[in-house]
Order: sequence, then C-alpha cells, then structure tokens
Amino acid sequence: MARLLALFLALGLAWAQHDLVVYGATPQGVAAAVAAAQEGLKVLLLEPGQGVGGVLTQGWLATLDVAKDREGLLQGGLFREFYRRLGQDPSFDVRQAEEALWAMLREAGVEVRLEEPLDRLELAEGRLALLSTPQGAYQAPYFLDATDTAELAFRAGASFTLGREDTGLDGRSMAATLVFRLEGVPWGAVFLSLNYEGQVRRTGAGAWGRSGWGFGELVRGYSPSDPARYALRGLNLARQDDGSLLVNALLLFSVEGADPLSLERARAEAAQEALRVVAFLREKDPLVFGTARLSGVAPALYVRESRHLKALYRLRAEEVLLGRTFPDAVALGGYPLDGQAYYPGETPYLLGTPAPYGVPFRTLVPRELKNLLVVSQAAGFDSAAAFSARVAPLQMALGEAAGVAAALLRKAPQAGLLKAPLADFHQLALSPSGVEALRRRLLERGARLSSPEKGVVEADKPGYREAVGLLRRGLFAGPYYLKGSLGLSEPILLGDFLANLEHYHRAKGPEERLRVVLKARELYREELQRPLRRATLNQVLLALGEARTTGAEVVSRGEAALLLYRLLP
Repeated sequence: MARLLALFLALGLAWAQHDLVVYGATPQGVAAAVAAAQEGLKVLLLEPGQGVGGVLTQGWLATLDVAKDREGLLQGGLFREFYRRLGQDPSFDVRQAEEALWAMLREAGVEVRLEEPLDRLELAEGRLALLSTPQGAYQAPYFLDATDTAELAFRAGASFTLGREDTGLDGRSMAATLVFRLEGVPWGAVFLSLNYEGQVRRTGAGAWGRSGWGFGELVRGYSPSDPARYALRGLNLARQDDGSLLVNALLLFSVEGADPLSLERARAEAAQEALRVVAFLREKDPLVFGTARLSGVAPALYVRESRHLKALYRLRAEEVLLGRTFPDAVALGGYPLDGQAYYPGETPYLLGTPAPYGVPFRTLVPRELKNLLVVSQAAGFDSAAAFSARVAPLQMALGEAAGVAAALLRKAPQAGLLKAPLADFHQLALSPSGVEALRRRLLERGARLSSPEKGVVEADKPGYREAVGLLRRGLFAGPYYLKGSLGLSEPILLGDFLANLEHYHRAKGPEERLRVVLKARELYREELQRPLRRATLNQVLLALGEARTTGAEVVSRGEAALLLYRLLP
C-alpha cells in the first residue's frame, strides 16, 4: 500500500483518510453518511454517477413505497425527516427530493464527491484497506457499500447469489423500468379517469395527492417493438411541480443489472420504445393523452434486482410475511411482498402483506469482509424476501443503522459505550452487548424497532411446511388483504392458484402446461378474484393431465399448498 501511496502522490492525485467511506449516494447511502456524520465521524460519500439520490432522483422513481401500522410510519429517524421535507406525500417532485438530500448532507457536514467510479481496491486479512478511483485513493477503517448492485462488496470478494437463483427456478432478475416524463396531460382528466367508480371497482385504479395508478385495461392492447424485451404495465404516475407526469410503466427484460455499460445501452434503446408508448396512449385515449408529449426519460434505469449478498444471515420470505422479530433487528419493514415480472406477459408476483418485521444487522455483514457493510437491495435477503425489503424507506432506515454502527465502533472506546472494545462489524454483529448498544442509540435517534402488530404462525395446520417452501420460491401467491399470515384456513383465490402454476411453468416448462394455465386465466378471467371451487380445480387438473381431487366445495390455501408442493417440484 505504501507503493500505491507514493504513486498517487507522484501523479498529483487525491489521497485522503476518513473515519468512514460510503460508496453510493443512493437514498440509503445518504442516510448512512448523514447518520455517521451526526454521530461525530469524518465521512466521505463517493458516488460513481453525477448526482445524489439514486433510484429516487436518477431513476425518477418518484413514489415512495411507504408502510405503516396503527402507530404510523414503520421507519422513523432520518427517513421520517426526509419524508417531512417532501411534504409527507408518497409521491414527490424529484428536484425537491434531490435538494432535500443535499440539504441533509450539508447540514451533517458530509464530504461528497461525484463521478468517482471504482478503479482498484486493496485488501488485507479480510479487511478493505483502500478504495481508489481515477480521481484519488481513499483509506478508512470502515466502509459501507450503498450501491444497488453492491459493486464494491462484489469487487472486494464478497459472495452473492444472482437474481432468483436461490429459488431453483432460474437465474433471471425482475424486470427493470425506464421512467419517462409526459407534458401536456391534464391532471383533472387523469384524476376523473382513475377515480371513476367502474374503473376503481374493476381494476383497483385510483388517484390521490400527487399519485395516480391505473389504466391497466388501456395498456393491455400495447404491442411493443420487441415483445421479448419490452412490456407495458398499468401506469404509475407521479405529478411534478411543473405539472408534468413521471410514468413508471415501461418494463425491460433480461437487463444485466450489474453491468453499467449494458444498463446505459438498454436505457438509450428503451428511450425509443417510450416514444412508441406515448404515440399509443395518444391514439387510444385522446381525451386524456391526446396532447401528451414525451419530454425526457430518466437518467438511469430503475433496476429492481441484481445480486443478493451471502451475509452472516439471509432474511427469508416467511420471516418477512409472518413478521418475525430478531434480537439484532435495526429497522422495521412491512411493504407487501410485491415482485415484478421476470418474463414478458407474466402475471406480477404478490405473496401477501407482511406483519411488521425486523431486519437483522447481520443481513448487512458480508461473510468474507470484516470492516464493510452492504446497505442496499443487494444485501442479505433471499430473492422473494427482497420483494419487500428492497424498498427505499426501509433501505434508508438500514442506512441510518449502518452509519450509527460505524460510529459506535469508531467512537465507543473513547466514549465508554461498549463493555469491551469491538474491532469490526463481525464482532459487533456477534456481540449481544454491542447490538444492544446499537439498538439503544437508534431508538434515541427516533428509529422504530418494534410494532404492536404481530403475524400469525400456523405451524400446526396442514400445509404449513409446504406453504413455507413454496413461499421461499415465490410460488405461494396471496392477496394484499391477507396480512401477516399464510391464511391456510382461508379459501385460495383462483387467480392466485393459477399464478403459482404460471410462474413455475414459465421458468421450468413444459410449454404445453404453460399454455393450459394461460388458457385457464383467459377463460376464467371474471372469476380470478373469487375463491377456487372444486369443480374448477378439477377441470384445470384434468387439462394438465393430473388426477381429480375430492373434498370441500371451496379449496383452502392449506390444501392448495399441499397440492402445489407436489405439482411444482
């Protein structure tokens, strides 16, 4: 490392040492840097791109996936402060969001450097010693990787699974999205369309505040230029201060989320598809979209999934759904287990709404690295668990926890905060007194680490073991209203039963079975949100070449779990 120092000095490049280096100015990266600086550390925030805010300001994902219980927001602390600065509306103006994040960084005294992509790393004895970019070399006792793809941890030797390979279905990742901006669309017409009683009843559409969601029936007729690469889902809209609308709807498949060059190429190509989408909307609904103009696309793609860290602990889907708590929980989550399609035309994934669950500190700690934490959607979550854990509010809460953890290690010896000195994040994660000190400090900062609402574990009911096994693979769909429970005694909806079959056969085949399932969805379209009846089940099974079943007229979720576990090996 001494030779590297001499080289940088000879070239006139920056060399600096800080208490903490955070790589990635994502929402969680900003929260981590701000928290650590507020706790007294000298913090450097490095961002490979051109701005702060990540998916919110560069990907234009201008609607926060907030989760609440009867006490309010599940995330307190810095996320609650950020939410307050945005006016406490889930949808927001992206410029306002970027200004709010910059203000929080300035107020905390964080040093920020943009356009600092990784160049090389120096490691020694399981520790990251040096991070260098084309602009400089940076040394610190502790590092945080806050990039959505965990690029720093990956380059440093941490181990990961890719996409949903942990499910055994395939190695694909959820579709990415290119958000685009529309001008010339009257919000009043949008509001009336989305709140029209018939539309709401049929499709669940709606509009409130800055947000709008719907037009699913309208976009169903869209024909993409390349059906293997693009699809158009129902429109999620976020109204901006200038009256324009940011539209989250254009899906991109088979995107290499961990490859920056591939992402930029995919974004540029999808911008041409956005033009096609706008022309389609203008033609199909001229009263709402007839004067719509495409005025830009997001600077970056919204990438939902890439890597998943093999951390000291991996959070599982049933722990999310059933609201498990952990002794080392450092944040609360509760957003629905809501996943996007992996294949064009695929039914989206919904596994139910969790009871509030704790996220263990151990999920942020790579097995191989002692002084680095991963705070992102690529942290230690199984792919199905990440349907919920990936959302920005929870990630910001985890970022705050990571920043406080670094400060605890750095400042504890002088402040007497720990019973015994701890050298690294591994020691902290495995120290009950250290975890207790971390949680206590987070509570003092206004974080939420518990909820009065609890999940229901039905371990004594038939189908429990099978339902958990299916859930971990994303193959046990459940409606939004089924909260904190597998609902084994409840009727399974026809649409949920068919969705599980569809998801499996799209990945594993055979094509003949997939065609049977898709035809069933078409024929029984009006019954998809109704309980599955025995006669319908047997008709589907016979079409698949399976034996008939006997039992109650309405099929329970427990019986469905037993059947699906056999059908979907």
